[in-house]
Amino acid sequence: MSTGLKEASDYDKDWAEPVGDVIRRWVRRSGVLRVSDQERVWDAWRGALGAEACHTRLESLKNHVATVVVDSSALLSELRGFRKQELLGALRREVRTYFVRDIRFRLEKRGPPPGRPQEKRKWR
Repeated sequence: MSTGLKEASDYDKDWAEPVGDVIRRWVRRSGVLRVSDQERVWDAWRGALGAEACHTRLESLKNHVATVVVDSSALLSELRGFRKQELLGALRREVRTYFVRDIRFRLEKRGPPPGRPQEKRKWR
């Protein structure tokens, strides 16, 4: 007497597929492990700039132009005037999946850290 429920042995063996293959196919299609172009450019930027990279932030990648925000006017002058071509060459060498045509810099001063407002000192 059949209850209508199928057992695992009732399924056609040709349709069976290992779970690992199904998961690998899903991961490949979903792009979960894919690194974005922006992450690749940022990693190459940090490698080329070194310790000074902590004073910069990659704001956007649009039309093959990287927009970088800098928190110091002195560093902005150095990057824009002296190191732009060097950095552009490093990005082109390191990032093979996205062509960076130009780098634009923008100054953005960082304010005080969030939290309590700083108290003003009274000088006597």
